[in-house]
Amino acid sequence: MFIRRLLLPVFFLLLWSFSTFSHATSLYYILDGSGSMWGRVDGDIKIVVAKKVMTRLIDEMPAGVDAGLTVYGHKRKGDCADITEIIPLGPLDRKKAVQAIQSIKPKGKTPIAGSIKQVVDKLKDHEEETTIVLVSDGIETCGGDPCTVTKSLKDAGIKFVIHTVGFDVGKTASEQLACIARVGGGSYFPAANAEDLLKALTTVQKSVVSKTPVVAPPPPPEQIIQKTTSSSTSLKIKVKRPGKITFSLPAWWSSLPLGMQTPDYWKLIDPETGEEKGKFNSLQGTRVPAGEYQIVWKQHQHRTSPLILSEVVTVKAGKESVVPLLTSMQFNLPSWVNEPDYWKLIDPETGEDVYESSLLFPCLVPAGEYNLIWRQDAHYTKDVILAAVNLEADKLNIIEVSTAFNPVPADWMPKRVYSWELREISADGKGKTIVKFADDFDQQLVPAGKYHFVYHFSNHGTSESLLGEVEVAAGKMNEFMVNTGVSFILPEGEPLPYYVEFVELDKDGNEGKKVWLKGGYLRGTLGPIALSPGTYKINYQQKQHNSSIITIVDSFDLPAGNMVELEL
Repeated sequence: MFIRRLLLPVFFLLLWSFSTFSHATSLYYILDGSGSMWGRVDGDIKIVVAKKVMTRLIDEMPAGVDAGLTVYGHKRKGDCADITEIIPLGPLDRKKAVQAIQSIKPKGKTPIAGSIKQVVDKLKDHEEETTIVLVSDGIETCGGDPCTVTKSLKDAGIKFVIHTVGFDVGKTASEQLACIARVGGGSYFPAANAEDLLKALTTVQKSVVSKTPVVAPPPPPEQIIQKTTSSSTSLKIKVKRPGKITFSLPAWWSSLPLGMQTPDYWKLIDPETGEEKGKFNSLQGTRVPAGEYQIVWKQHQHRTSPLILSEVVTVKAGKESVVPLLTSMQFNLPSWVNEPDYWKLIDPETGEDVYESSLLFPCLVPAGEYNLIWRQDAHYTKDVILAAVNLEADKLNIIEVSTAFNPVPADWMPKRVYSWELREISADGKGKTIVKFADDFDQQLVPAGKYHFVYHFSNHGTSESLLGEVEVAAGKMNEFMVNTGVSFILPEGEPLPYYVEFVELDKDGNEGKKVWLKGGYLRGTLGPIALSPGTYKINYQQKQHNSSIITIVDSFDLPAGNMVELEL
């Protein structure tokens, strides 16, 4: 339906009056990424509509047109310096441009004046005129005067023309955006919905490509205001009525335990500054002042963190606003996975925690792209970045987490272990640790990839042992057999040696990686210890002092899947 509505007849453009000529070969967009872009227009979330339209424009951008994009308000709440160029002006890398657009997550304020100045400053040295298109869903909120700033930049002789699009804006914002376009030599386009937004941006793009006039819509006729005299001798004062918020719950809500079907609390905050406006926990109709808000939601008192729901809610005086709680997620996990110590959603750009929970029930989440962090046990595991997840708005996102790794020890192996790790593959085996687990061999959720498997029998009594390369395939249980190693047999009553070292030899007898044991830390036993298959020599030191290191075995073969016993 969305696409069909956007395919308007070409002849409609000819009905508009001519206003401005553009001879630019460069087209630069400034897009509103402020918190209010989580509001809805015709039932669709504004930022979702804007991303679809911008992606379509990128796909249809002809060769020979340089393009760029700056976004404001999409990184931090309450920060008027939150202005970022996400697509530098130049020939488009379409794939990277679309990825940049899809990464936008509205959060903060609306620094229109600062954005215009920052963009135009980049154009000072351009010989040819650049066409700028500003898309905003609201008025300047950082104290700047974007109309005055635009005029001063234009008067400075910088070669640019600026068109503005008011995306579902009121009278004050419309007037401000129209002023920017007027002093910037461009046209103002009101856009009440997705269709209007695409029409406006397509019109400007076509003018740049064809170097023809921008065809702008005619302004609406001025309202006729006539004054009348009233014979009233009294004044009626009416207080502005509050509105009401009611929630529309998702289908999965009834599957929650009874104690969780009412949240710990929910709060209203300013969508640009994050300032708290009210705190509640009822899911029935709640009276609140008229205004625009985002909702902070805390489902469980102890086992979930508060999270900011994406959508902006508009509450009108005397009206009921029904908020659909639709954006959510649910795990699809293997049957052996127990509740973790916690899992998190992390913003991949800032590293900030977006949400944390120890529960595996369906839950509300903000739309966007995140890194999924998993910590199975508080003491014996570390945080694991399992995957990047894309949570789409207005749906229950099923997140399948089924990539797992299981080290399987041989019967002769000690069942307790100091640690085992999966590391990025490197020449020295010291690559970045991706996952690390302690205490015992057990299946764990891990990210897919190729790794070195590293085994560490004792914290102080042994060095780590690189057992080989493993490939963890996505969506399945991957197993690695820990069944190759060495065990010592000591004569009865003989004390443990101070130091034993296994030195791997290549086919020419050259020394490679080494694994050592220190008997004083091993509590009466020298093993067995796991090694990778290969050829080794053994160095030996009986005592720490007054005893030298000697080679007691020049060479022995350790075949894969075998345990070699060494008698001393």
